[in-house]
Amino acid sequence: MSPAQKKASNKTKKYLFKITVVGPDDKLLMDVLSLFDDPVVSVDGIRIGSTEVDVDTSEVHAVFMSPRHSALDVLLTLTYKGASGVIIVLRESDQELERLYRDEVLENLGTDIPTRVVTTGSSIDKFKRNEIHHLFEEVVVEILEHKTRKGK
Repeated sequence: MSPAQKKASNKTKKYLFKITVVGPDDKLLMDVLSLFDDPVVSVDGIRIGSTEVDVDTSEVHAVFMSPRHSALDVLLTLTYKGASGVIIVLRESDQELERLYRDEVLENLGTDIPTRVVTTGSSIDKFKRNEIHHLFEEVVVEILEHKTRKGK
């Protein structure tokens, strides 16, 4: 293998994914978004944050979009449009709420979208913070697997 071929084969692939973060508690959603590296900004009822993670030979940048409950329906739709994955944030396990959000994901994004549910309990301690970061990485790995299978 020539040096140019080695360099090309060792080249890191770069990706940008949009992940929608939803749940019934606006403050809790903001707390979860603030766990990641970059500051969270709010524009017209949509909170936006970002982070990056290295997975295998891929450098992944993720943009989070999370609607406030006061956001208009058109803005809610915008948070879903083009999303590669969804994280549903609940304070405690609630099958009915989870079903409602999963139905919303199905309606807005269809099937085959990596979706995870995280419950935070009464506070986000160090253990819960690590769990949320791990859950985010699981979503990213699943998105990458879907991209690889589809050849994109």
